[in-house]
Amino acid sequence: MLSRLCSRRVIDATLAALAVVVSACAGGGRSAAPGPVPLLDAFGSRATSPAAPASAVGPAAAVSAPVRPAASKPANGKSAAVKSASTHATRTAKAAAAKPAAGKPAAKPASAKPAVARPASAARPKAARVDSAALEFAVTARLAHEPLTRAIARRTRNPAMAERAAWAVTREAGRVRVSPSLLAAVLLIENRQLDSTAVSSQGAIGLMQVMPVHAGSYGCGSADLTHVDANICHGARILHLYLVRSRSVTVALRRYNGCVRGANTPRCSRYPVKVLQTAARLRRDILASATEADRRVRM
Repeated sequence: MLSRLCSRRVIDATLAALAVVVSACAGGGRSAAPGPVPLLDAFGSRATSPAAPASAVGPAAAVSAPVRPAASKPANGKSAAVKSASTHATRTAKAAAAKPAAGKPAAKPASAKPAVARPASAARPKAARVDSAALEFAVTARLAHEPLTRAIARRTRNPAMAERAAWAVTREAGRVRVSPSLLAAVLLIENRQLDSTAVSSQGAIGLMQVMPVHAGSYGCGSADLTHVDANICHGARILHLYLVRSRSVTVALRRYNGCVRGANTPRCSRYPVKVLQTAARLRRDILASATEADRRVRM
């Protein structure tokens, strides 16, 4: 009985050794120890399947090496490491582009306020320049001496003489092409009371204080300087002559008052200023009577 038991153990040991030899020859020197086979489940994680029993597949299957699944590839053909590196490079480039250059301030965003276009009606048209002298002649051509009469009457206590003087001034101004307001201003500065018989300390006569030496020299039709029309005619021709010969209106007015070579009139240097100021006020009063038809006179 003992001998049979020993013989059975020897046979079992021999079969086991033979199985190891056969497995080594069939498996190419791999370990014959059976083990779990790693698999991939539906979510990509590894799952361990139980080892198949040796009786089901035979001795060779029992000692076969565990099967290694092939590495899965992403759908675009790039490995996960390459994809991660590419994503990191893209993020780095975007971050570098978002930073402003060294030493340069970041560009300010454009103003969000839209440009407001002005309507055509809002644009102010340029005002046309008006020649006040031409406009004054236009008013006197239409209304004759009436605007000047009202302007002179406000500055004197002799309204009857104001109308007569204004009529003569308007007529002579048109003849010699001198502004009516300038000629009337000389008359008011020389003789504001409009006394046709007035004589100065130097011998000047009448409304425009004409020196007797000029009487009858300018074709005025009368040498009587006490006559209103003749006196204003002489004064207008003398002033026109000085305006033509002088460099400016100021010099012409000084010569009219005798302030160039002599000082016959006290403070004669102020004479041109007073005349020009009075002329500006008279012209303003005359132009107050202008209508739209008169204002069509442009430079």
